[in-house]
Amino acid sequence: MIHRCIDPVALALTAPGAPFETVRGTNGEVFRNIPHNLSDLYRAAQRHGARRMLQTEQVAYSYDDVFAFAARVARALTDEFGVKRGDYVAMAMLSGVEWMACFIAVHAVGATAAMVNTRCAPDEMIHAIGQVGARLVIADGLRAAALQTEQASQGWRMIVSGAPDRVRGEKDRDLAAILAQASEISFDPVDRASDNAAIVLFTSGTTGRPKAVRLDDAAMTHAVGVAGLAGAIQDQRYQMEFGRKIPPGRGSAESATIIAGPVFHFSGIMPFLRGAFFGAPLFVFTKWNAEVALELMEREPLARLGFVPTMLSDMLASPRVGPDNLGTLMVLANGAAALDLKLVERVRQVVPTVMVSNTYGQTESAAWVSTICGRDYIEHPESAGYVLPTVEVRIRRDDGADAAIGEHGEICMRGTGMMRGYIGDATATTKTIVDGWLRTGDNGWMDSEGRLYLADRRKNMIISGGENVYCAEVERVLGSHPLVAEVIAYGRPDERLGERIAATVVPRGGAPIDTEELRGYARAKLAGYKVPRDITVRPTPLPRTPTMKIDRGTFLREMREQA
Repeated sequence: MIHRCIDPVALALTAPGAPFETVRGTNGEVFRNIPHNLSDLYRAAQRHGARRMLQTEQVAYSYDDVFAFAARVARALTDEFGVKRGDYVAMAMLSGVEWMACFIAVHAVGATAAMVNTRCAPDEMIHAIGQVGARLVIADGLRAAALQTEQASQGWRMIVSGAPDRVRGEKDRDLAAILAQASEISFDPVDRASDNAAIVLFTSGTTGRPKAVRLDDAAMTHAVGVAGLAGAIQDQRYQMEFGRKIPPGRGSAESATIIAGPVFHFSGIMPFLRGAFFGAPLFVFTKWNAEVALELMEREPLARLGFVPTMLSDMLASPRVGPDNLGTLMVLANGAAALDLKLVERVRQVVPTVMVSNTYGQTESAAWVSTICGRDYIEHPESAGYVLPTVEVRIRRDDGADAAIGEHGEICMRGTGMMRGYIGDATATTKTIVDGWLRTGDNGWMDSEGRLYLADRRKNMIISGGENVYCAEVERVLGSHPLVAEVIAYGRPDERLGERIAATVVPRGGAPIDTEELRGYARAKLAGYKVPRDITVRPTPLPRTPTMKIDRGTFLREMREQA
């Protein structure tokens, strides 16, 4: 059975003549009034002109400012670095005006932006850059310093932001010098096609090694349309449930947006593209700070806040929190982990009329599959929501047949937002995209009223503080320690982080293991947020399946019973 959108509010917003009218596209339904490639999206954004586009902690930049910077970077990419249509340019930078200018410029010359995880260890970043064969890397000072310790960096050229001492002679360029070029350079992007590769995001799979997810222009611009649609759904639900009309400028599309998520995945990229297209001012945090966020909200009242549970927990813990900051919010948009309803109740003590929403998606689906908000979410807090317009979902049993209502199976989706594939990994692509359907690797079910639920993750992923951490990656590193015979990684509930990373190890030959030394070993090989908070030493072997694989289900069940 194919499940499609049944939400009457969403269907009304996508009907003929409606703001988010859908029409048939090459790979599924698309939005009539949303550009289908990034060139046209940027041209639409450029028309916002003198309107404020970006507010950092010190400086405000207009759309004219940002696109002028992008034009200068684009000129350097072609004239000085020879970047041409179809090339991959790696980006390892924190968010800010420099990142925005470079991201736009890469697309303006017809290239693809490979978004390197800036929190990774140097060898992980090197691996990601090598996967796409990028010969040019745009990096901030810290990432440039880390990458230049690796031999592979000798084969690249670099544009370095904020660290002129990291510019290696004639082969590299200082980004500040590029941005200071003559202002008469105009922004004139090449015409891109909807099937051009737009970005590459790196996501771990069951092997624990990052896979390079290719998303085309059609998927990215379509995701902007879905983001706008989801906001419009929330606006209408808010007005229906609270009986309050949303004032001009406070609607989801045009209201100010905080970018607190990292720009190497959708939590940072999508608010940027969505805000740019709809003309919403963007507030950028290079590092999350609850006190700074609350101060900003007092100075610039926000209508909506996209968050992960960690952010909300941090703000509620501040003595500063109150009606003057959180009290301005109408919508809290969650999209990274299960939400503890105790947090919702604490928020409602500050602002009784706030509405909470949740979404489900993954990198391979360009972030969107389903959404739920308002009373419906509070009454069904375990639900991932209703299938969005333009998306189709199937729940498939292990034998490939469709699951019945209420029956668990693997969630599969298809639509314009679906990835093109994994770069350099045809085997993984063919296993993931089957007969035109994306196998998400997540187990779930549909209820009789059309709500989607997640049961568990086949890929055994932990979401800690909004970051995806795959158990296999943690297990691979801990398992390489000479004193570890067996290891299993898992998540434990954490009110602030959503989940915290934990691991149980079995010592080789019964030898004693110092868990702090083991944590240090992991820290040298993994990004800090992937290092287990809790490591338990188990004297007996881990349970095994009949095929001698570690029996994760039995282990977790035993652990719950012992708690």
